[in-house]
Amino acid sequence: VLVPSFSVIRIFRFGAMSGIAPQYAEHIAACRELMKAEGVECLLVGKAPAFFWLTGGRCYVPTIEESGPAQLFLDQEKVVVVTTAIEGNKMRTQECPGFEVREAAWAGLPGTMDAIIEELVAGRKVEKDTDSLSAKIDELMVDLSDADVAAYRALGRDIGEALAEAAKSVSIGDSEYKVAGITHACYNKRGIDLVMIGVAHDERIAWDRHPLPRLGAGTELKKVCMIATCGRRSGLVASLSRVVCFGEVPAELRTIHDVCIQVDAEINLATVPGKTADELYHLLTKAYADRGFAEQILQHHQGGLIGYKCRHWIAQPGGTQVIKAGRAYAWNPTIAGKTIGTKSEDTIYLNKDGAVEVLSASPDWPMVDVKTADGRTMPRPDILVR
Repeated sequence: VLVPSFSVIRIFRFGAMSGIAPQYAEHIAACRELMKAEGVECLLVGKAPAFFWLTGGRCYVPTIEESGPAQLFLDQEKVVVVTTAIEGNKMRTQECPGFEVREAAWAGLPGTMDAIIEELVAGRKVEKDTDSLSAKIDELMVDLSDADVAAYRALGRDIGEALAEAAKSVSIGDSEYKVAGITHACYNKRGIDLVMIGVAHDERIAWDRHPLPRLGAGTELKKVCMIATCGRRSGLVASLSRVVCFGEVPAELRTIHDVCIQVDAEINLATVPGKTADELYHLLTKAYADRGFAEQILQHHQGGLIGYKCRHWIAQPGGTQVIKAGRAYAWNPTIAGKTIGTKSEDTIYLNKDGAVEVLSASPDWPMVDVKTADGRTMPRPDILVR
């Protein structure tokens, strides 16, 4: 494709490092230290989690894609968003304010963007965020700064409110897709992108642990609705699930939910610095077995480290990952009975003192003070009866 030379590259220099929000300036500085230590001169970031972490902005257009028409170039002197003329104004004024943005003509892609990147690289070695630094960037992402924690608390508050509002708005006869739509609206009006939505009604809660919403005959809510979500804002992701029941709670649901929140309390309060993923997996295995539900550990993963991904890792047998303070975790015990199922899930922050803080509590939600095997107590969400 031949492109007139004057339209190959358009450069906009809006804002220097001083114009970047302190939250992201801190992340950029940490990334530069890593690059220096690893001998990496230039880094090109294209995947959504790392792009979010460094800029707070969305680099994609369709939400199903992990990357999109914006990338971030980083060396020890410059940090530049490289995108197309289609996205330039949005990236400059909405997604990445304070960052220098360079635009390439859309006609002639990817060559027009490659030309900008080649100019920035200037013959040096360049790594991508998916190359050798990938795991180490992931480790930097999950160590939350004070600004990250403040943003997480705000997200947790809003997402807890949003799911409670959704659960209180569903009606008997609603399809799973309608419930998903109600939940989307509650999240979106708070500026939260719903990146995972699972909805199951009645007996399907026992069949499907990841229940993608359905439409049509047989999907209508009769009595019990479970909504499971992951919501993202400025890159940070919070996970939570809630169960609502119309009328008296069935005996089987009452039994398995009581066990589920007991397991949930055990794993949340066992999330202490120094514990390994393997240790927590075996703690969960014992928690289920001690309550007569040994098989449940094999039917669904139980969660793990959260942050700029829905899960950075999940607890598995033999897992060597170590729990650390200053990070967020989301555990999601589930139990499938013969006729119904249930789940208990919130996002927690393990503060610098090693104490657990629930980020995603839902206001005015019925709670149960659950006592763990070692005598401690943690409030966990009960079933909302309507």
